[in-house]
Amino acid sequence: MPELRPISHALGTLPNLGISGSEVDLLASGIETLSQKPPVLKTGDFDNAGAEVPLPEAEGSATAIFERIIDESDLLPVFFLEQGARTQRSVARVVLTKPHTVDGHTFPQGTGWATGFLVSPTLFLTNNHVIPDAAFAKKIRIQFNFQLGPDGTEQTTESFHPALGDVFRTNPSLDYTLIRLRANQITDAAAAASLVNPGQRWGFIPLNPSPVFRQKQHFNVIQHPSGRRKEVALQNNEVEKLFQNTVRYTADTEPGSSGSPVFDNLWELVALHHAGGDQDPSTGKWLNNEGIRIDRVIEDLRAAFENGRPDVLDELGIRD
Repeated sequence: MPELRPISHALGTLPNLGISGSEVDLLASGIETLSQKPPVLKTGDFDNAGAEVPLPEAEGSATAIFERIIDESDLLPVFFLEQGARTQRSVARVVLTKPHTVDGHTFPQGTGWATGFLVSPTLFLTNNHVIPDAAFAKKIRIQFNFQLGPDGTEQTTESFHPALGDVFRTNPSLDYTLIRLRANQITDAAAAASLVNPGQRWGFIPLNPSPVFRQKQHFNVIQHPSGRRKEVALQNNEVEKLFQNTVRYTADTEPGSSGSPVFDNLWELVALHHAGGDQDPSTGKWLNNEGIRIDRVIEDLRAAFENGRPDVLDELGIRD
């Protein structure tokens, strides 16, 4: 089957995404071995970045004089692992709860659709092309802990559903959607029923109004590539280009990674992953991937909620 990676997005459902019949045929042909083989979207479909912005040079390593650092230092404090282990809990898989048909091809219930993450105890962030409208939100559930444990065993998952009629904010130009998730009703050993929201179980990732971008800076992406159990792309990647609305980096992603959080080495949220980036015109090789800058998402959220729903900004911790 032709290589579709590293384009990393959920299956486009909007007519302006340019999905061809042949691409959908490719998607359907792999359904038995891979829950999601989306067609290739071009970066131009989301190209609202504007002019490229110069990146500051990477900071040098003073320890290089000891001739023990190869090329550049990859050394990190051990809390990098501890913080990463906590952060990944808030990242979840977007799963279809109903069959979904595109150009005559039906994708079954249970298909791993994309990735997203909690940004408050009940607010969930992913791409607009993952959840384009409130009607589509009726077709999905958000599955946490779909991953392997340290001993290689499958972990117990927990799913939450969108709270239809509550917070729903989407922006196709910045390719993001913010939705509210409903609490789950649980019954304890004493048969007492109570409600538990997703953040109580899985925590959340704070929005970061001031992300730092530097040339050759390393990014880390927590994701559900191709709908698989949760994985992470660490360190073997660099920031290459910065635009007004987007940033491009060489981290590996696959179909299903759309909506993944992108972090710096302090586990600060810097971008919302959404698509592939530059392609070599002579070879067709993909050179990088692209995320929406999280500071631009925050600017749009502030503009959307500052008058009618400032409580949402308080909940997100981004009210001016």
